[in-house]
Amino acid sequence: MEIEGYEIPEDLYYTKDHVWAKVEDDGNVRAGMNAFGATAVGTIEFIDLPMEDDEFEAGEAFGSLESAKWVGGLTMPVSGTVVEVNEDIEDNLELMAEDPYDEGWLIVIEPSNLEDDLEALVHGDDIKPWFEEDQAAR
Repeated sequence: MEIEGYEIPEDLYYTKDHVWAKVEDDGNVRAGMNAFGATAVGTIEFIDLPMEDDEFEAGEAFGSLESAKWVGGLTMPVSGTVVEVNEDIEDNLELMAEDPYDEGWLIVIEPSNLEDDLEALVHGDDIKPWFEEDQAAR
């Protein structure tokens, strides 16, 4: 769906700070920044991502982004182990804004508590009210 000019796919799950999560066919979870998160802070100049085999709990920072006007953490959508890192992002940060849901993904996670973690994320009918409330607060 499109909300306030940003493409926000309804089939994904979202953290309150705009990290998306997609459960893949193999049970792993692919994560990245949504279209708003990847563009609202201006041009992203630096990203710090975890290493493969790093373990995180849902809600913990797994990395950080930096632009000319903002520095902030990336919040883990689900608990688990990082099994893949998109190394192309570090060389081409524009992918996050140009293609946030495909080539601009950040990490793949082997989840350890998937069902409970997904319940805590924004999904489906809750997306539009959450996004509009988030925008009104800015």
